[in-house]
Amino acid sequence: MQTNFTLTQLANADYRDSEAILRKCVHCGFCTATCPTYVLLGDELDSPRGRIYQIKDMLEKGGPPTEHQVKHVDRCLSCLSCMTTCPSGVNYMHLVDHARAHIEATHA
Repeated sequence: MQTNFTLTQLANADYRDSEAILRKCVHCGFCTATCPTYVLLGDELDSPRGRIYQIKDMLEKGGPPTEHQVKHVDRCLSCLSCMTTCPSGVNYMHLVDHARAHIEATHA
């Protein structure tokens, strides 16, 4: 996945790690079959793949996330079953943790 982080953002270790993780994702969709919220709700935005797009957008833009982004990140159960099926080795745990920290720090 292509990313567009600023040099200032990449000076931060969490952003550097998140950028490297985002670049590993090839959006194959294997994660969707093991994600309980996607299986239950059937909404792409409630799958790891959908959340990865939202997390990328949220982190690249900086500032407060939208209510829409917060809702879908919050729905993640952190079961990390997506990580067991990912052929690219995407460390989803770090991404969702970084997203939650960003939400906590910037969301009103």
